[in-house]
Amino acid sequence: MKKYIISSVWGMALLVNFLFSSCTSDFLDRQPLGSVDESVYLNSENGGFKLLINCYTPILDHWSFQQMKFDMGDQLTDDCMKGGSDAADRVVITEVSRGNPPATSSMLRDLWNHRYQAISACNVFLSTVTPETEVIADGGAIVAKENILRWIAEAKFLRAFYYFDLAVMFQNVPIIDHPLTATEKKEISKSDGNAVKEFILKDLNDAISESNLPSASQIPESEFGSVSKEAALSFRARVKMFFGDDQGALPDLKNVIDSGQFGLVDDYETLFNSVAKGYMSKEAIFLTPRAYIPNYTTGSVVPQMCIGRNTTGGWGGECPTKNLVEEYEIGDPRLTHTVMSSGDIFYKGDGVTTELHDYSGYDDYSLQHNRKIWVDYSRRPDGDLMHTDWSFFHIRYADVLLMYAECLIETGGDKQLAVDIINKVRHRAFVTTSPTDSYAKYRKFNISGDQKITEEVFNKKYKVKISDDLRAAVRHERRVEFAGEGLRLYDLLRWKMFVSTMQSFGKTDEGIYSGTGTNVTDKTWPYPIPQTEIDYVGGSLTQNDNY
Repeated sequence: MKKYIISSVWGMALLVNFLFSSCTSDFLDRQPLGSVDESVYLNSENGGFKLLINCYTPILDHWSFQQMKFDMGDQLTDDCMKGGSDAADRVVITEVSRGNPPATSSMLRDLWNHRYQAISACNVFLSTVTPETEVIADGGAIVAKENILRWIAEAKFLRAFYYFDLAVMFQNVPIIDHPLTATEKKEISKSDGNAVKEFILKDLNDAISESNLPSASQIPESEFGSVSKEAALSFRARVKMFFGDDQGALPDLKNVIDSGQFGLVDDYETLFNSVAKGYMSKEAIFLTPRAYIPNYTTGSVVPQMCIGRNTTGGWGGECPTKNLVEEYEIGDPRLTHTVMSSGDIFYKGDGVTTELHDYSGYDDYSLQHNRKIWVDYSRRPDGDLMHTDWSFFHIRYADVLLMYAECLIETGGDKQLAVDIINKVRHRAFVTTSPTDSYAKYRKFNISGDQKITEEVFNKKYKVKISDDLRAAVRHERRVEFAGEGLRLYDLLRWKMFVSTMQSFGKTDEGIYSGTGTNVTDKTWPYPIPQTEIDYVGGSLTQNDNY
């Protein structure tokens, strides 16, 4: 396939995001990104591609996408507490995590507005660029039709990607598939969850059926982070599973596995400590690679927000719970590479000077932080936590494997195959992953040499057996494999375990302290539609029945 992106998709996205950033006004009252006369765009060099990049740039939003991934996926659950300077810091998360958020919640409003702004950008592209549209490429040539068809597939994937977050949080939301007129804005109404599901799946079906959407192996390094066929298949499986169609997810997951394009990196630690060897590795299916580009971007706010306060320089968010730590089996190195503790000592840039992590004196009840967000000093060009190349996965291969094992178990499929897949993920964790943190002098959760799990011990003690409770086994594995990656809420909701899990957590010392789960009932989810949006349209958009 002809290469059409001259520089990295995300390098271009950073520049476009810088040029076209906008305020956070109501999503229906906002001009779509890229709407400053699309005809001018299409008649300028690379204009059509810039419209496509506008569909990607919402992922670069510091607070409403990147930090929201952890606020929503981890901190509304039993995996992490919000942290911060004190109990009042980011109390908007507490409002939602208790289980009875008001419809005026600014967290829910920001999520809603951001995703619809992103959807608006996709709608602008899809209404402007069609297979018949003449688009000028960089240098003045006409963009080949196959490239335009690829762009359309990417935009449809991204629209589905943003819509899914709305479905996970609100279930019943307006379906908007084109730029709205002034009249249409005032007549917007919500669709039920089934219609939203069908809309998401149609976009994904269209993207996957487009022959010009490349496989991962066809995407050059300069385009790393753009949508591939396998990313779309993996995400469609995630959507199907959320809506209860495990049988339908099986072929998508099998196609990704059978493609042979992905694998588990040998050392789990590597995944979160290196862009080249971790994030941009054979395990990455869909991710947002980041680079610090002076004068255009400050990297991501997530390390600044989620690394410990005091001498470590962060703002103290994303604090893993003791409840999460207790989920790990003795000897599982993933705990070392997921949870940092007060008292841990990390090396600074010269590999000699050290930094003592002290998580006391602020709102960190567990005295723990998310290790997957901590950035080694070698990846902080000027030492500033806002100036890093911290990146994050949307989908990685271990997720595909465990989704496949889960679907086999839930549909009465090949149990031995499911066991073998679970053990493949566990073998990487227990046997080939570093038992200690390579970037630290001391870690509370380091595993000493005499406790390192050998192949023999793994086979005897840690392998899952076909006679085990396989549903419990795969659910445990998902929690410890993906802890701190923003997937816990999604899992609890689709397992229909959210209410019982959070009610139990709300009775623990951590739940009582933070309020998390204390008011969760069967009326907590779906969360309330923001009242500002209901008020704006004058009643045509109605509140979810449970609120």
